[in-house]
Amino acid sequence: MIHEHGILAIVMRGIGQESEIVASALERLKSVQPVRVVNLRREVEVGDRRWDGEVTLKTKRGTFRYVFEVKIHLRPQTIQHLLIQADGYRKRLGKATELLLLADYVNPSLGDQLKGAGINFIDTAGNLFLKREPGLYLYVEGKKPAVSIKEKPSRMFQPSGLTLLFGLLVEPESVNQSYRQVAQTNGVALGTVGWVKRDLREQGYLEPIGKDRFRLIRRKDLLDGWVQGYASRLRPKIFLGEYRDLANDLDAVVNAFRQYSLQQRLSWGLSGGFGADELAHHYRGETLTLFVETWKPETALKELRWLPVDGGPITILKGFSPRVFQVWGKQARYPVVHPLLLYAELLHHGSDRELETARMIYKEFLEPSLAKD
Repeated sequence: MIHEHGILAIVMRGIGQESEIVASALERLKSVQPVRVVNLRREVEVGDRRWDGEVTLKTKRGTFRYVFEVKIHLRPQTIQHLLIQADGYRKRLGKATELLLLADYVNPSLGDQLKGAGINFIDTAGNLFLKREPGLYLYVEGKKPAVSIKEKPSRMFQPSGLTLLFGLLVEPESVNQSYRQVAQTNGVALGTVGWVKRDLREQGYLEPIGKDRFRLIRRKDLLDGWVQGYASRLRPKIFLGEYRDLANDLDAVVNAFRQYSLQQRLSWGLSGGFGADELAHHYRGETLTLFVETWKPETALKELRWLPVDGGPITILKGFSPRVFQVWGKQARYPVVHPLLLYAELLHHGSDRELETARMIYKEFLEPSLAKD
C-alpha cells in the first residue's frame, strides 16, 4: 500500500491544488499495484533545472525514481510543449530517473500522445501509464473524473499578467526597473506591475540579490505557464480576424503587407511558420500569422484585396505589448516577433511539421537562456 505518512507530508508541504493532485494521483496506484512511497519531496533541483517534485516508488518489481511535473486542466498545447522538452529531459536525468506527469485528468487523446512518446503519467481519475525497464509496465485508461477540480485562476496567467510575463521572460533583468518604466515598456497599468511582482515573490519566482533587487528564477516554469496561457486566454483576446488573399499567394501577401505597413507607418511582425522560416529556414507552412500594432479592416482589406473568411490562411493578431515589435537578436528580411511568440503560435496550430519546427525554435532560441536559470 502507499505510505500514508508520505502522502500526508506532501499535502502539508505543498500548495493547494497541486498538492491535492499529487496525493490523489499516488493514491490511485493502490488499485493497480502495491507500492510504497519511500521518498517524496516538492520543488527539487535535479540535473540543471527545478522540478515540481521527486518521488521514489518501491514495488515487488523494483525501486523506481521519478522527477514529476504537476499540470492542471491539460490542454493540447501543454502536452505538445512537454513532448518537445522530453528528449532534453531524458538526456539530463540519465537512466536512473525518469519524468512523471501528475495531472487532475488526462483524456484518452492526450493519454495516447503521452504513451506514444513514452512519458509516464498518473491522473486523479485513475488513468496511468508507467513503463520502466526491467519489469514495470502499468497501463489503465478510460477512467472518468468523478468530481472536477475547479481551477483557481492565477492573476499572473490572466491576459494582463501574461502580457507582463512575456516582457519579463524576454528581458529577465527588467524585473528591477521602476514600476513606471516596466509598465510603459510592456503596455500595462502600474497596478498590474504591482500585483504581478507580488505574486512572483509569493510563488517563489523572485530571488533577492541585494537591497530591493531580485533575480527572476524558475523561468522554465513561468514559460510553461505562459505557453498554456497564451493559447487559452491571451490569443483569444488579441484575435482580430482571418482572411484570404484574392490571388492565393502568401509570398505576395507578405510583400504587399510590407508596402502597406510603410505607407501606414504601421508596426508589424511575422509569427508562426512564416516567422520561423525567416529564422530557421526549415518549414513555412500554408498559413500566415501577422501581429499588427493597429488594424482598420475597412481600409486595410480594400488596399490589400483580402476577404474575411473563417479559417482563412491569413490571421491577424493585435500586438498586445510594445515588446511584440521590439527589435531583438537575429535579423531577417521581414520583421519577426520574438521566438517565444513564434513557438507559442506553432504549438497553437499543432500540425506535425509545425511541432517539428517548434522543437527547432525552442532548442535554438529558448532553451539556451533557460539553461542559465
